[in-house]
Amino acid sequence: MTVNKPILILGIGNILLRDEGIGVHVVNMLKEMKLPPDVEVMDGGTMGIDLLFYIEGREKVIVVDTVKAGETPGTLYRFTDKDLVVKKDFLRTAHGIDFSDVLRTAQRLGTKPEEVVFIGVEPEDMNNAGLELSALISQRIPVIIELVMKELSTNSPLAKGD
Repeated sequence: MTVNKPILILGIGNILLRDEGIGVHVVNMLKEMKLPPDVEVMDGGTMGIDLLFYIEGREKVIVVDTVKAGETPGTLYRFTDKDLVVKKDFLRTAHGIDFSDVLRTAQRLGTKPEEVVFIGVEPEDMNNAGLELSALISQRIPVIIELVMKELSTNSPLAKGD
């Protein structure tokens, strides 16, 4: 049986719908970077409820995805799973099942990660088919990666001096 690493960076989204694929594009770039050994990077695509197995029992999951909150395209967000309870409709993606449904199921099963952080970006174009991100969202990738790295450096068990 494979033991999951304590921290998972999970990119979710549909790369066929332009900006909807931002999470996948970001994790593909992160896979090329040197990350702490306690970190796993995963393309969750549009797996939906099947993500349950991959997040179970983790210390921390960092989810990168589009977030439709009605703000200006390119707006960046950072929130936790606890924020989802307060703002139920905050995380709206084009996936078949909302990631908040995955978290609720994990909670019921007792396998929910200790901490879940979402890093999202307001999309510009999810209505047209295409593999490429819009220019605006593509330009946000370095900042998104910086936010992910900040999460790792401040919360990684290795960053705490263990």
